[in-house]
Amino acid sequence: QALSGLSVIAGNLDISGVLSVRGGQIAFPATQNASTEANTLDDYEEGSWTPVLTFVTPGNLSVVYTTQVGRYIKIGRTVTLTFRITTSTFTHTTASGLLLITGVPCAAMTIASLNFQGILGWEGVTMANYTQHNVMIPQGATALETWSSGSGQGGNQVTAANMPTGGPVDLTGFLTYFAAN
Repeated sequence: QALSGLSVIAGNLDISGVLSVRGGQIAFPATQNASTEANTLDDYEEGSWTPVLTFVTPGNLSVVYTTQVGRYIKIGRTVTLTFRITTSTFTHTTASGLLLITGVPCAAMTIASLNFQGILGWEGVTMANYTQHNVMIPQGATALETWSSGSGQGGNQVTAANMPTGGPVDLTGFLTYFAAN
């Protein structure tokens, strides 16, 4: 097909069989056509995911959600997640361990000595003197961990002991990380 207007391409441009170009848009296939070339953009997707609250040992955890929404954009290996979880009921007596948010759509890349951290806003968590809250995805993981720190306080994971049973919980977060593939 002939190109209309001014088009300047320096170097190679090969979109045969991988992408389609239509009306000023580049459409990526529904399934990623993975490339081994570090500088080749081979994926773009947008979608939703369902964030779920749990603990490492859920025990008798019972959650009734009023809001449970997540969105993501993946451009190449860069993934940006946003989410909001609001509960009307959050009860547990035998749960233990770290508070996790599961349902993440893409596993995190493994990079030595690097974990990806983002912003976390919350209500319904009890940690006196902790004013900074974040969400983290460890290397290779598909679940988010929750962390807090504060002036004169070291970073600590949020655990079942920090989550009062019976009350509502409201978590809103944002995180950008590199996907495993």
